[in-house]
Amino acid sequence: MAKSDNIFNIRGRLGDFIFCQRNGKTYVKRYSGGFTKAATQNHPNVKVGQERFAQVSQYVKRLKQELQPYLWRLKDGTFHNQLMALFLQIAKNEPEKTFNELLQDLDSYSTLSNKPLNKNSKIDPSALFYNVSTNKLALGKISYELALKYKGMFLEVATGWYGVTDGEISLTQPNIQYVKLDGETKNVDLVVDFASADESHEQLPFVGLAVVYTNDKASESPHPANTVMVCFVEVRNV
Repeated sequence: MAKSDNIFNIRGRLGDFIFCQRNGKTYVKRYSGGFTKAATQNHPNVKVGQERFAQVSQYVKRLKQELQPYLWRLKDGTFHNQLMALFLQIAKNEPEKTFNELLQDLDSYSTLSNKPLNKNSKIDPSALFYNVSTNKLALGKISYELALKYKGMFLEVATGWYGVTDGEISLTQPNIQYVKLDGETKNVDLVVDFASADESHEQLPFVGLAVVYTNDKASESPHPANTVMVCFVEVRNV
């Protein structure tokens, strides 16, 4: 419906014409139609976007459940949104595949190696790597760097394996070890044992790290948003 401030000032649609005001002048153009709400909702691109969002949402819900043994200390109300944004971006980067197809192709996770899934963590995992030859996790100088602030506490190292079987994701129960943050390991690249893998399935090494007060699974973290972290780990044959 068109509106008029006076007989010479019409704004909006009038029949097959659209009137608008710019810089005090009235312009008119023929109405060319447009999307209705129903047409928009049924548009193929909208349908694809809605389907992908639903798939990512379902995956994130499942992943959060699988992460509990590694990340139960985390108290960060934005974690769900962080995961949604991360995996929606992965889905967007490869539009020719459905998100479920991406999940089952473990090569799709390569961009996530050594990047915290919980973005607010202050633990930097960039130097971590899994040594295939020795089945060890190399910590690099991460314990020394953390000891500068948390000397006398412990780094809890949880190692495990992520896999996809028949479209269902899973994380093995973590193998947990403790490294004391004593500040004396500046020139030592620490390594710890990695959890045993199921060689009958293709899997990705997965790590959870947390600064804790004591070398005990029930121990708390000094900052349950910044001093806990989980990530997929780079693989090397050295």
